[in-house]
Amino acid sequence: MSTLSILIFLPIATALFLFFIRINIQIVKVLYMVVTSIILYVALKLYIDFDPNAPMQFVEYKVWIREYGINYFVGVDGVSLGIVMMNAILMPLIAIALYKQRDKHGYWIHLLFVQGGIMGAVLSLDLMLFYLFWEIMLLPIFFMIGLFGYGRKNFITMKFNMYTILGSLVMLIAILYIAVQYKEQFGVYSFSLFELKNITLSSTQSILVFSGFMLAFAIKIPIFPFHTWLTETYRSAPTGAVIVMSALMAKLGTYAIWRFLFTLFSDTSHEVAPYFIALGLFGLIFFGISAMYQTHLKKMFALSSASHLSLIVVGFFIYDVYGLVGSSYLMVAHALSSAALFLMVGMLFERTKTHYIDSLGGIAKVAPRFALFFAFFALSIVGVPLTAGFVAEVLIILGAFNYNIYIGFITATTILIAMLFMFKVISKVLFGEPNEVTKDFQDLRMHELFALVPLALLVLAMGIFPNYFIKNIEPTAQFYILEKEAPKNDK
Repeated sequence: MSTLSILIFLPIATALFLFFIRINIQIVKVLYMVVTSIILYVALKLYIDFDPNAPMQFVEYKVWIREYGINYFVGVDGVSLGIVMMNAILMPLIAIALYKQRDKHGYWIHLLFVQGGIMGAVLSLDLMLFYLFWEIMLLPIFFMIGLFGYGRKNFITMKFNMYTILGSLVMLIAILYIAVQYKEQFGVYSFSLFELKNITLSSTQSILVFSGFMLAFAIKIPIFPFHTWLTETYRSAPTGAVIVMSALMAKLGTYAIWRFLFTLFSDTSHEVAPYFIALGLFGLIFFGISAMYQTHLKKMFALSSASHLSLIVVGFFIYDVYGLVGSSYLMVAHALSSAALFLMVGMLFERTKTHYIDSLGGIAKVAPRFALFFAFFALSIVGVPLTAGFVAEVLIILGAFNYNIYIGFITATTILIAMLFMFKVISKVLFGEPNEVTKDFQDLRMHELFALVPLALLVLAMGIFPNYFIKNIEPTAQFYILEKEAPKNDK
């Protein structure tokens, strides 16, 4: 089995095996760690062997359903590589941090399904294959919230499911429509991304099909106003599911804009870019201000995540190499920091049985290691110097100034909102005097440190040595800038 197929199917095959074979939960956890560690090893080898200056690499193509032009077609480039690495890195760290807390077979089985689904979606170059993995990725989260969530989990699960099904069905209609258009123009069906970009669509057709894709991606990110599922879903979801949704699945939504919309509908993407820049800037402000007024930690960090994802959308649609590289870099940087923060929120809840900010305080006095890591990851989210977020945000701001001086100024100033609510949560959670809830707060255990230290080191490495990581992204971004100068797909 080739490299990319191992990344996709090893976790899925293991999940299916564990689903049908009931074994001791400790063995399930061991198998989970073994499989995710193998995936990490394969992904690291992929990263080392990756050639930044080459086009799509490690391509695998096998005919699947010949009559309808559906094929197993996967590959990796500089942008998809970042999500592949985050998926491979975070999954074993989740197990290290939570292995004492979760003793249900389904919890670990669903995480393996999610890992395979995300790998398949991010590596797919056939649209029907992408849709298949997009659905495989979503269903385990639906079950994780329903089975292992909190509060009104059944209602929240159904709401989340209805949102995602709506977006997925509209996207499926858009995929089928352009496949039929390809058949009419070229005589055969095809779902290949690189073949479908050669079809000719009218302006109205392009906008309608673009909107079908964008609805699914906007719900998944989420972009305002498709965010109403966000806070309650994050509040009800178990820690593992929240990490996957914030650090990986939301980033896949922004990645899909680059991969599919910019490739298939380059003219339309440029035409509507000002509207999505405006929508992204509004979301950056709206979600940031909303986060300031939250009293629940998971809801606050959910809105913080949405605010930064809005910034990523701005960076993509300004169509500048700095913006494209910065947004791609921020996807990875935010994945690391948000995953660490949600892990720590889970640890905090295990110790205090509360997520409410006003019930906490004084943790720095009784648990200095916890306070240090919590403050570090919170500040890395807002982009303090020497962290990955700082590099990414500077690049996006430079790109915004190249696009328009006023857009650049708004982008730069609105980022300050994130600092306000992060400083608020740090001061209320960590400082002051310990209370009845936090006076016996236990500091980080050794296995929790093993999970958090690699994430902290990666955040620092990406902030101090950004060129080592950016070199894999920049050639791909340059390619899309050249494509901008000669759009040719939709007329």
